[in-house]
Amino acid sequence: MSGPDSRVTRLEALKSILAERDFLTAPLLAAELGVSERTVHRDLATLRELGVPIDSQRGLGGGLRLERGWSLGRVHLNDREAISMLLSLTIAEKVGSPVLLADLRAVTRKINAAFAPQQARRIRSLRSRVLIGEPASTAVLAGYRPPGPAVPGPVLESFADQRMLSIAYTDAKRRTTERDVEPQCLYFNLPVWYLLGWDRLRDGVRFFRLDRIHRATELSTAFLLRPAGLYESVGEPDARTL
Repeated sequence: MSGPDSRVTRLEALKSILAERDFLTAPLLAAELGVSERTVHRDLATLRELGVPIDSQRGLGGGLRLERGWSLGRVHLNDREAISMLLSLTIAEKVGSPVLLADLRAVTRKINAAFAPQQARRIRSLRSRVLIGEPASTAVLAGYRPPGPAVPGPVLESFADQRMLSIAYTDAKRRTTERDVEPQCLYFNLPVWYLLGWDRLRDGVRFFRLDRIHRATELSTAFLLRPAGLYESVGEPDARTL
């Protein structure tokens, strides 16, 4: 990828790398970012012009780093990244570590407050379509395996974009079918994720365990959201939204 967007992404990555570690050399930064040293030096000059305080130290053990105590400021997340972060915080909350819980609630509030109004409205809409239930049962866990790496991305994208999803799905009786579904909701029973949607093959509401989806492809066809009560009624009575 090239162009303004790629440079903005690279500058953000450069700031993050410098913030995470002590002194780094230009060759190491170039190797990590996959660019030339000349590009790194040009990007460093741009960041300094923007007011980012980058220290440099010559000699053995020296290099480049962000001034200690400097904040990265507002982190810009797209809708999918924001939902992924909020889902991760929810999972951490469900684990129930007393060391984490107080900080998690404060972090979640700050993240929600950081979004611009238009994006905040969209993310609230997406959050209302994520249902959190009880931990998965022993019977479910006995046959559970984490979903393949190629599945969650298209599922989350079609969920966020409100576009149809084509899947190859194997049910509990080991029958595999091709389905076109409307990804209306996501449903979580720690650690198992389900796609809760309208199945156009069956013309009704269906649960699809993500670990039983073998192929997922986002289609170009958009769909409308159906009444929320239609989905809440098929889940656990005490399930809550994200």
